[in-house]
Amino acid sequence: MATSLRSLCVSIALLALALAAQSKKNEDLITSLGSITRRHMDASSGFSSTQEYLQSVASARRPLVVTGYDVDLSKWDLDALAKKGGGGVILDNVRRNRGSKSVFAIMTPEDQDSEGFVLRKNTTLGGLETSDTVSVITPNAENLLFNVDFNDFYAIESGPDGSMEKLYWTGDLRGVAGDSLGDGKGDLWWRDFQVWDDLQVEGEVGEEVFVPMLWMSHPGVTAQTHYDKSHNWFLQLFGTKKIRLFPPSYGRYMYSYPSVHAGRKMSQIPFLDSWGGDDPTKGTIFPNATSLKSYDMLLKPGEILYIPPYWWHSISTTDESAALSLSVVSPSWEEALVSRAVNSPLPLRPFESKVEKRVAAQVIITHVVSRMEKMGSPEIFSAFLFNDRWANLYPSLGGRRGECYGWSDGEEEEVEEVMGRLQEDEELQGDIVAAAEAVAGLLNDELLSQGVRMVALGDWIEKVAVWAVAERQGEGEPVAKFLLDCLGVDNLEITEQYDGKPLVEDGDGRLNLKDDEL
Repeated sequence: MATSLRSLCVSIALLALALAAQSKKNEDLITSLGSITRRHMDASSGFSSTQEYLQSVASARRPLVVTGYDVDLSKWDLDALAKKGGGGVILDNVRRNRGSKSVFAIMTPEDQDSEGFVLRKNTTLGGLETSDTVSVITPNAENLLFNVDFNDFYAIESGPDGSMEKLYWTGDLRGVAGDSLGDGKGDLWWRDFQVWDDLQVEGEVGEEVFVPMLWMSHPGVTAQTHYDKSHNWFLQLFGTKKIRLFPPSYGRYMYSYPSVHAGRKMSQIPFLDSWGGDDPTKGTIFPNATSLKSYDMLLKPGEILYIPPYWWHSISTTDESAALSLSVVSPSWEEALVSRAVNSPLPLRPFESKVEKRVAAQVIITHVVSRMEKMGSPEIFSAFLFNDRWANLYPSLGGRRGECYGWSDGEEEEVEEVMGRLQEDEELQGDIVAAAEAVAGLLNDELLSQGVRMVALGDWIEKVAVWAVAERQGEGEPVAKFLLDCLGVDNLEITEQYDGKPLVEDGDGRLNLKDDEL
């Protein structure tokens, strides 16, 4: 194993040189993919309802701007809202930036997922650490305001110390508006924007899965580039928004935070920093970002934008005025499929020691990646995953592969013992294969685009790696080291079917657990 890992170090070094060669200063801004199609509501004449028409738009999974929706904008004007009784609405958890920074990067830590895996939401920031324009917002009193009167939100221009403030707030329309805000169409008018996907879940899907969110922002405020897993119909009510959209296929150039980081689903690139307008490269930190291409547009009052699942986007309030928007999100079948894959049961209970967990994680990840379509080998995909999500957070690792075992005394001997037990336990081997088939089968579903598959596979690998090597809250470096040191292997050769389960050929139909395949 040592020899093969040393050879991989050479491969990684060559990869680093190749990346450096393409990391020259990008003199052009992000390339435009063109304009987003616009359609007037007249196009809905062949449908029984507005909701049915918007449902058909969402089924195409392409961004679209819809104009002519029946909304009385005069009743959403800020002055009109104030006169109607907006002063009776109290806002909590108002995010604020002080000084000149206008981009909000929202960090949202959590302790564990639904299956009990503890997620280490480390707070290493990488490229956003020294950004000129991005302010990282965490759930603490310094970044939040409470008991803010609706009418005072847009009037607040400076903090107690006299520093300029930019405010940004979002909340459930049903929880803050009631009869105080809106155009008198009733509390349920936002249901026009619900998207009903077949989520393949037991029982009926209830209204609670659809969320209408109000968004309020000061002039110049930008939400850091991110993606959402849900459908998003975005209705502009007051002010103008500048929106940039990237298809899921461009996610491989986006340098997203790891799925086990507080900034998950968000790009590490400070797009608006001062080193060249929208030029996302600063030296060689984000070399692949020069390949990004986007759709750019202005969304005006009364216009509605459909943002499909997993499309990257940033949304900015123009400098001319404050803004008020409504976003209605609905769960997608992409989200449901990925959730089923990421939370699919794994045969991990027999593994308890540090070495046992590392061996088990190597085996199950190798089996899943070997069954994935167009993802390369564990060596290739783990190199991509590290460079995309982890390299800028832990630059001291240098992208160099090391030894997976020998992190402490006696590990190599224990590895031999664990591997021997695995080779003798045919039932456990069958469980591993069945689990790998289940995960890969879900992620290979033809409903998922390749861009979504790459995100989902990376999320699943990180979850298994956290189980294997992370020990303390906020501890991310062991996960990064695991990607480098333990996944530099080729695909397993899936050659035959045995009792309905694909197995790896080694002469007698059992799993091959040789060193060079772990």
